[in-house]
Amino acid sequence: MDKSNQPPTRQKLLSSDIQNLANDALAAARGNLNPETSKRIETASDWLERYCLSSKFEASTAVDTLTSRGLQVDAIVDYCIPQIARNYGQEWINDSLSFATVSVGCAHLQLVLKHIIHQRGFIIANGKGTCILLAAVAPEQHTLGALVLADQLRRLDFSVKLCIGASTEDVTNIVLENKFEAVLFSASSVETVKASAQCVKKIRQSYTDQPLVFLGGSILSSHSSEELPNVFDYVTNKLDGIVNSIENAQITVSEGTQRAVGNEKQF
Repeated sequence: MDKSNQPPTRQKLLSSDIQNLANDALAAARGNLNPETSKRIETASDWLERYCLSSKFEASTAVDTLTSRGLQVDAIVDYCIPQIARNYGQEWINDSLSFATVSVGCAHLQLVLKHIIHQRGFIIANGKGTCILLAAVAPEQHTLGALVLADQLRRLDFSVKLCIGASTEDVTNIVLENKFEAVLFSASSVETVKASAQCVKKIRQSYTDQPLVFLGGSILSSHSSEELPNVFDYVTNKLDGIVNSIENAQITVSEGTQRAVGNEKQF
């Protein structure tokens, strides 16, 4: 039987418990922090949370102020920004902050992150790191988590191309015109998941050397993997799981896909 026309699928070599990406990163790293460092991060987060709601906000001032207090930019990305974003969300749920105020705060957090990324001067594809596409397909509006993840992956020597707010056609064409080892879709709504699934189906139909495909994002906090389209190789927000799967995955010719499942929250 000729199997040449059958799309290859990925076999998961490593299994892991699925956790909230931000919470996982915080928990893992805080275990290695001394009390003085933890206190510095907590104090810095409190200040940045207030400053991002200020009418005098400037991203460069925020970063300069925190680094002048001895905080590394990696700590701002890995600890402060995710924690503050969660705090804003909880305060909106508690009616402590209006939606407009939370939107302003999160937009300012994103400017802080973009300022740090710009300062790093990462090269998207330098010919050295494994190439990954990180996509938040339209109509996705929540992109802060995707930006955090991109920065974390780049620090691990991955070459990451971001595709934010693009149409399913544009994302599909980018994949077909380039060679990515993995495509990570970030979604906060069912609509975005459906759009991402459309991309995956088109990729599987048109691309012989298929990349590994992930789904993550805050959608996983409200929907189990069984409720989502069964087209993704992995459904996860765990950074370790993403990295290990990309580095260790092998293409196998078989039917169906392997999925990592669990209760997760946001990339």
